[in-house]
Amino acid sequence: MPLLQINSSQQEIELSLLDQLHLTGAEILSEQLGKSIEYVMVMINCGNSLSFAQDTETPCAYLEVKNVGKLPPEKTQNLTTHLTALVTETLKIAPSRVYIEFQESERHLWGWNGKTFG
Repeated sequence: MPLLQINSSQQEIELSLLDQLHLTGAEILSEQLGKSIEYVMVMINCGNSLSFAQDTETPCAYLEVKNVGKLPPEKTQNLTTHLTALVTETLKIAPSRVYIEFQESERHLWGWNGKTFG
């Protein structure tokens, strides 16, 4: 149910770093949201045309976290801390150049395996 999408302005990301983002990103969502890792999806897009503060040269990232169920402030703060560290350490993007958007979804608005969770 949880989805982590990482959009990076970097043109290419080494395969080993992509693997690390997928594995660690899934672990972070699973642990922080208390959901089985079997349902966590991670999507990584590199080479996006992103700018931050009118700067297109310095790497930046936009992350989205979508979840079936509530995302209270303490969870979004913990997720922000962990996901920012992941992107900073793995992709060498400054924390001040990372935005994270959170989205809650009701169970009937999320489909999987031919049906919704509602």
